[in-house]
Amino acid sequence: MKRFFSFLMTLLTVFVISSETLNGEVKLPAIFGDNMVLQQKTEAAIWGTASINSTVKVTTSWNHKSYSARCGSDGKWKLKVATPSAGGPYEVSVSDGTKLKLKNVMIGEVWVCSGQSNMEMPMKGYTNQPIAGSNETIATSSNPAIRLFTVEKATSLLPLNDFTGTWENCEPENVSEFSAKAYFFGLMLNRVLKVPIGLINSSWFGPSCISCTHKHIWENRIC
Repeated sequence: MKRFFSFLMTLLTVFVISSETLNGEVKLPAIFGDNMVLQQKTEAAIWGTASINSTVKVTTSWNHKSYSARCGSDGKWKLKVATPSAGGPYEVSVSDGTKLKLKNVMIGEVWVCSGQSNMEMPMKGYTNQPIAGSNETIATSSNPAIRLFTVEKATSLLPLNDFTGTWENCEPENVSEFSAKAYFFGLMLNRVLKVPIGLINSSWFGPSCISCTHKHIWENRIC
């Protein structure tokens, strides 16, 4: 029964991926979106899906260069773009004939913040478990140079191609729900380095460190 269920899930995954790659629409994983931060001074990978055997072009506004990749028989594509020193905001255009534009993109330092309850605990705290000084910190947290991404929890018997989440601006309503430990770390980096900071919170109360079970897509992490 377990083997049959695993086979059924695999078949369903293949069907969904096949359906997406036949409709001609270029798609990106959740980690690429408006307000995102890319690691500075590197070859940053960007990937996604589009029509089978189509060509995808990515254009970056900081150097006005275009990069292209051809989709395989599975509709997947991947390429790397050269990133400058920290700065922004910029735009990234992705097209396979139909253009998808990512706006308000910053270049800076990107960190994956992962772990258990000590990383998951939000700035607003829990019932009878407050964060010292959180009210003032949240109220004064507006900062266009810090961006926040929280990976939503999900379980699966099979490896997943993507996760759910959205890049958010550093504003009180978003900081309140974000990891306190990750936010204070990012705020320190921003003040010391004076560059944009992207924080990706992938934490889950209880299980072993998520950073050990997720493939890291950025160079940096704290755990």
